[in-house]
Amino acid sequence: MRISALTNCLCFLLSCFWQPTTAQIDTTNLKQRQLNEVTVSAPVTILSVKQWPGSLVSIDSLTIQSGNSYLLSQQLNNLPGVLMQQGTLSTSRITIRGIGSRTPYNSNRIKAYWGDIPLTDGDGVSSIEDIGFNDINNIQILKGPSSALYGAGLGGVVLINPWYPASKTSIAAGFEAGSYGTYSSQLSAVLKQEKGTTWLTANQLISDGYRNNSEYKRYNITLKGKYKLGTHLLHYLYNHRHLNAHIPSSLDSVDFYNQPEKAADSWAAIEGYEKSNRQIISIGLSSGLNNLLSNSLHLFGIISTLDELRPFNQLDESKLTIGIRNKLSYRKQSIRLALGFEAINEMNTVKLYGVRPNNLGQLLNKNDIERSYINIFGLLDIDISDKLIMQAGLNYNITSYKNKDKVNGIKSDHQYPATLSPRLGINYQLTNSSNLFAAAGHGFSTPSVEEAQMPDGSFNASIKPEEGYHVDIGYHYQSVNNKTNADFTLYWIKLNNLLVTKRESEELFYGINAGETSHKGVELSVQHQLDFNNLSHIKLSGTFSHSINKFERFTDEGIDYSHKHLPGIPEYTAHLSATYILRKTQLYINNQFFGQQYLTDSNSKRYDDFSVLNCKLSHNTTIGKIATTFYLGINNINDKQYASMLLINAPSFGNNLPRYYYPALPRNWYGGIIIRI
Repeated sequence: MRISALTNCLCFLLSCFWQPTTAQIDTTNLKQRQLNEVTVSAPVTILSVKQWPGSLVSIDSLTIQSGNSYLLSQQLNNLPGVLMQQGTLSTSRITIRGIGSRTPYNSNRIKAYWGDIPLTDGDGVSSIEDIGFNDINNIQILKGPSSALYGAGLGGVVLINPWYPASKTSIAAGFEAGSYGTYSSQLSAVLKQEKGTTWLTANQLISDGYRNNSEYKRYNITLKGKYKLGTHLLHYLYNHRHLNAHIPSSLDSVDFYNQPEKAADSWAAIEGYEKSNRQIISIGLSSGLNNLLSNSLHLFGIISTLDELRPFNQLDESKLTIGIRNKLSYRKQSIRLALGFEAINEMNTVKLYGVRPNNLGQLLNKNDIERSYINIFGLLDIDISDKLIMQAGLNYNITSYKNKDKVNGIKSDHQYPATLSPRLGINYQLTNSSNLFAAAGHGFSTPSVEEAQMPDGSFNASIKPEEGYHVDIGYHYQSVNNKTNADFTLYWIKLNNLLVTKRESEELFYGINAGETSHKGVELSVQHQLDFNNLSHIKLSGTFSHSINKFERFTDEGIDYSHKHLPGIPEYTAHLSATYILRKTQLYINNQFFGQQYLTDSNSKRYDDFSVLNCKLSHNTTIGKIATTFYLGINNINDKQYASMLLINAPSFGNNLPRYYYPALPRNWYGGIIIRI
């Protein structure tokens, strides 16, 4: 489906949804406006979507449950400007407005938080795909450097709320089975007490995999709680995750179209895998100091180990992260001010061993890496009038690296220049149902250790952080009865020193700066609910985003790529969905569209557009105090052969073809049951 067809479809959808409300306006609300707030990560709060001076999108708990019990890519890809490519269950990449598309195998250039715990490590990599759905209440995404509270990443921030409401002591258990020997189970227990609540969750995911060498096992357990201590609120969270996943890697065009179920030859021959363990612990104290001041203090630590077998070496990695985050909040009538800091220190030991016959088991390299950063932030909201909100933010960052190469005897350390990132936003209430907003801000991303480290182990002191400016302007409509919502946004990003990956061989790669790039786009989303009677209604939703992302100035090895399109970013994305609810039965249908995208900087090779259709049917029953949900779903109903993830600028060594493609699953099904007591 081309852009014109999608545009016509969405325009028709918008005209059907748009129903101006003629209800009488309550003038008392104009005398003293009450600010609606949404708790995204207790006790951190941000203004509601309607009043936020910037681009903010969210996924509620019901939407999270619209697919199977373990994949978030379908839900995230429903959001305009957000793209999650899922190569395997353990390999994914999230980009926001094209930022982060250059990272080969993971999500970079964005920040992610689970409550007040940063899920982004010192290397800038964020992993959210291995959090159990029963540990997620909702997800909110701030696009661009939208809030100094969470750093100043140009891509944006993913905020995952682990705290879901609990009105009583309860137990819930679920089991799901699907194609290719996939089994998932979840357990949630809630203990409600007078002064607090304790949650215990556990889940497992086991799959034989569609492709060869793609077996997958993951186990999670989480203990978390909130308790009142006088005027204080104590909250804690402990999570342990164990992962054992084989790696099929990407395929060349011949294998992708003819044998998509096979693993890459080199990875299959060595039975490549990754085995990892991660433990997260966090404890926080929120205190009401007086009627105007409150403070929240969080201490957190992350311990992780990784054993990864690749065709070129075996990686043995251990990592310890400790951090502190504090925020002081002031509220008085029309002024809201937050000041704070976040400090993280990460100590990482990386060992590489040989796997080829001539160096089997030999220690090739050992590095002790220490990464640390400090973010000092401030955010001010002022109600200029009953209709106008102004927001000003400031983030100050200091980042440093230390590296000791134990084998080659090379020591290097580097501190990037301190970075000051301002932001300014406004939100104006046009009518009781509509708002205009505009925002501009500065963002940056420091190079990862892999990008900053040369093949000989030395530190590339000439590499610079990528930085730039982000501007967006938009319109938000929300009907008085909240049955119709619409958002329209224009954005522009100017990026300097874009970080791109330079490969010398399959195992040796590093980063270089790529001059200047520009990202321009438009985003549209519409939701509307039709009520047929007291027993049934239908929810309709549509989103559309179109972007132009180009190198403004980039020359590599004498080749000028200026004005070429950046690869790895679809020309457009769109989705149309409908949820029909009749009494206790719900039918969800979702159709997603992805435009063509280039695979190389030269734009000599591209991947065509495609669409994917999914559906899910569920039914609720109640017998006494036991509530049960049965569900059945089918993904990729049209059995489309497509790549669920693309590796841009894939290297080609020897006579081998470049491996650009991660094959998606063909038509597949899943079904399950959830029991709540």
